[in-house]
Amino acid sequence: MKHISVLCRLLCGLMLFPFLACREEGLDSDVVMPLTDIVTYTGNRDGHAEFTLIKVDDTPELLLTADAPLNVDSERVPGRMLITYIPESGRPYESGSIRLLGASLINFAPVRTEWRDEYDRWDADGVYLYSMWRSGTYVNLHVRLTYSTDPRLFCLVADPSTLEQPVPDLYLVHALQKPVDNHDRAYYASFDLSPVWNSPSVEGVRIHVANTNLDKHIFTFTKNGASGNDAN
Repeated sequence: MKHISVLCRLLCGLMLFPFLACREEGLDSDVVMPLTDIVTYTGNRDGHAEFTLIKVDDTPELLLTADAPLNVDSERVPGRMLITYIPESGRPYESGSIRLLGASLINFAPVRTEWRDEYDRWDADGVYLYSMWRSGTYVNLHVRLTYSTDPRLFCLVADPSTLEQPVPDLYLVHALQKPVDNHDRAYYASFDLSPVWNSPSVEGVRIHVANTNLDKHIFTFTKNGASGNDAN
């Protein structure tokens, strides 16, 4: 059972903001607005938190060094985080020092490659999908889910019968323990595709989602950087 991490409450409502620079009347210099990205937290070095970032698909990996360390349990390192920050250089998406404004662990796990009977209920509870994108070997999601404090199934699982195919089928499993009449809440999640993606025979993956936002339920990501979706 995977319970959505309550640690994501700090920033889970944030969208991924593009880098913006503007000049406000009465100011003598540009005002740089923060960036918000999903990154891999690799730990603290010499009193500074370090993160790696691949913005989308296979863009170059960046190393971001924060102005302070983070207090994170060692078992959560490395971990995926949502951070808000300002590059000290004023230039977006370059390796270098950053001023860290906020950081929060998000739900993170590797794709599972063994199917269990409980995964047959993969579409038991719908997922309101805002966006899904690949960054290196990770697939990231911004979703709305029914809020519940009870453990739930929330994981990405490969259909073992398709693992030898060029494009295996993966399923986003979301099943509540019991029916819940509650409000929805925004979450971010990231899944490591490496157990499937790194196979030489694999050209991409096809992810199935019980999507309640629009009639799009199949999302395909390929190693040539292309991505797309198909409507069922």
